Parts: sequence; structure tokens; C-alpha cells
Amino acid sequence: MLKHIDLAAYLDCAREQGITLLQAHRGGGGAGKAENSIAAISESLANGAVFVEIDVSRTADGTLILMHDDTLDRTTTGKGPFAHLTYEQLQQFTLVDAKGKNTGEAISTLTAALATLKDRGIAQIDLKHPTSVADIARVLEAEDATRRSLVITYSIEQAVAVHQRLPGVMISVGVSSLSDVTAIQRAGLPLNRVIAWLGLGSGNAKLDQALAKMGVETSYGDFQAERKDYADYPQMAANGAELLSVKNVAAATAALKAAGKATQLQHACPTNSR
Repeated sequence: MLKHIDLAAYLDCAREQGITLLQAHRGGGGAGKAENSIAAISESLANGAVFVEIDVSRTADGTLILMHDDTLDRTTTGKGPFAHLTYEQLQQFTLVDAKGKNTGEAISTLTAALATLKDRGIAQIDLKHPTSVADIARVLEAEDATRRSLVITYSIEQAVAVHQRLPGVMISVGVSSLSDVTAIQRAGLPLNRVIAWLGLGSGNAKLDQALAKMGVETSYGDFQAERKDYADYPQMAANGAELLSVKNVAAATAALKAAGKATQLQHACPTNSR
């Protein structure tokens, strides 16, 4: 259970204890589960994920839904762009899995996803165009989910905008060198609110160690290695990730013996929960 967690302190504890937590990419889920679906989120949590990355888009009536693409073709029974459709209109379509099989599951809202994650996992929110920081803030505040969420950003300017609107939320920011950290600090973004995204691949142990000395946690993932079935999860974890982004949560959990790590961290640092 992750009830009343202090996310910044929780991640600090992961770094101090040398524990790698798993994040399910696009909600995770296995065969028969659609990406960005409630079923996938639930399965990923059951399989050992602590963080769940979800792609958030906006419908014509302002409803925030879980959808990676700007069209319905790949992940639903519908076709074409959906930005001009209301959430009610989208109910005529259902989600399909990676093989195109109809799962019968409705397109989920961000609100429903946050309810599924409550006290069980951390939402890692990827804003898709034209979703705004204001849109995300509205829902996170309404669901009292600000302090149990992590927002992915694609520039320091966007990260600052998120922090200014949601000072209690954790923020993922791309970092390729220590000069990026200097730029983050100069922009006024506190490092205790930052997770450094080191990009796709197996990590960068030297940069990770330098960031750890500054109190900054890191994340990365090697989706190509997973797709081609040569992912070395132990090596990726050994390179220092506090948060490892994976598609196959069950395989990563087994390889890293990651089941129960969330509870282990809470026992190691009990002051991280209020």
C-alpha cells in the first residue's frame, strides 16, 4: 500500500537503499490487454510495477483520456482522429490489444486511472497534444492526486511551468549531462522535485553516480531490447536506475526479484509516509 506517501522522500530512500522500482510503459499489461487501459494498469500493479506511465489526451469536451496516438486506428475499434469527438461519442469504440484483438474495454479517463492507482501505485503522466498543464492540474487536484503523481516533461521550460502550477508534483526531465542539471537549477526548478530521464538504453552508470551525489534520482528504459528479447534487466538496474521503465513488467519483476519492493522501501524509510 502506498497510502499518504511522500513521493520525493520515497524516491530518495530508493536511491539510498539501492532499490530499483519498475514503471510500466503505456500502462504495461500482457496478452489480451490494451495499452493505456485499466486492465493493463491493474495487471502491471499485480505483477510488481510501482509506477505506471500513462499517455493523456484531451477530447473535444475537455475530458482527459488515456490515449497515446492522435488517431483511433492502432489501439481501438475506431478510425481517424478523435480530437473533434466528445468522450460520450468515443464510447462507441473499444480498445484492442497489440495484435488488434478487441478487448471489449472502453477507453479510460485519467480520473478512472487515478482511482485505480490510489494507494497502490504512482501515476506517471505523459501529456499528449493538445493536453495542457492546466488540464492535468485540474484533474490531479480534483482527485487529490498531486503528491502521488509524476509528470513527464520534454523541456526545462515545460518542467518549470509544471512546477509553478503544481509545486507538489514530481517531474521527469531529460538529462544527458551535468550541464543539463545546471540549467535546471538556473531555471529555478528544485532538484528534490526532479527525476532525471537518461533516455532510451541501458543507462549511464557514471552520470547516474554523479547525479546521485546531487540527490537526483534517475530513470531510463530499453524498449528495443525488450522487443527483441535480449533485455538485461539486472544490468540496467546495476547502472543505477531508481525507476526502470519496462514494457514487460512480469519479466522484469522476476529478473530483479522486485516483488514487494514498494513495501520494503516503506519499512526501510517509514518516515516517508505521513
